[in-house]
Amino acid sequence: MKIGVVGAGAVGSYYGSLLARAGSEVTFLLRSDWEAVIRRGYWIEEQGKEPFHLYPVRGFRRTEEMGPCDLVLIALKATAREALRELLPPLLQPQTALIALQNGLGNEEWLAEAFPNHPVLGGIVFGCLTRTAPGRVENVGFGKIELGAYAGAGEVLLREVALQFERAGVPCSVVESLEAARWRKLAWNIPFNGISVVGGGCDVEEILRDAELRRFAGGLMEEVAAVAKSRKLPLPEDWTERMMEDTDRMGSYRPSTLVDFLAGRSIEVEAIWGEPLRRAQKLGVSTPLLQAIYALLRSLDRRSLGTNFVRHAG
Repeated sequence: MKIGVVGAGAVGSYYGSLLARAGSEVTFLLRSDWEAVIRRGYWIEEQGKEPFHLYPVRGFRRTEEMGPCDLVLIALKATAREALRELLPPLLQPQTALIALQNGLGNEEWLAEAFPNHPVLGGIVFGCLTRTAPGRVENVGFGKIELGAYAGAGEVLLREVALQFERAGVPCSVVESLEAARWRKLAWNIPFNGISVVGGGCDVEEILRDAELRRFAGGLMEEVAAVAKSRKLPLPEDWTERMMEDTDRMGSYRPSTLVDFLAGRSIEVEAIWGEPLRRAQKLGVSTPLLQAIYALLRSLDRRSLGTNFVRHAG
């Protein structure tokens, strides 16, 4: 299976490197990191494990140079999804499968509409991944993937892709309901990614240590759970409590939205907060905390992209 990686940030670089180390033929679309990665390869550091070095790396500046693939890992931010209309065609052959390793809602739907003749899968990433420097990725906890089918992806393909990840040392489970898995992940992303920004640059440890911020996070989780319940999604009763326990073990991890915001990049406001809010409204589920944090993040994102003011964490 030839695998292409589009979006070689923390997520794409990490999983692509693990797959390549396990023997898969992996090609990366590289832009700003191209020179550093071609010269020095990828360095992956994981908590509790020995760091590993992937070299050489099959990295290219253009998808036309990568050639057709059997599977394309899409780890591009949802804010840049329109670029996929030009990036993906050179990678496609009749049976090429697309897997969205992206946060939020609507990514699989967009891919299925833009590329209707290709199987579409969704991969929900549970990992504390950070790109610390060009060609360097750190994982301070977890790293598992939940894999589900969206359109045109049968059981055989799902199992084959899951096996590729398992062989690479990535815990990967096939889920019956991709929608349920997405909402489970939103129960973490909506509060912790959002509060880290509107709270002035808090890491997750600071959020949990502050009684009011922790209560705010819990309230957002309850709203997400209410929407999932309204959709009759198969979610464990204790899933929010387990997520809080997992978060307690993350330490001073800075969520990806905060990293993007502090770097002056657009944040995934619509995919992570806007789309869930709109779906809640259609279902008639009241989500006042989600509506408030969406409005704040939308304003902050627009302001940050329209000015050059300097932001500082803390």
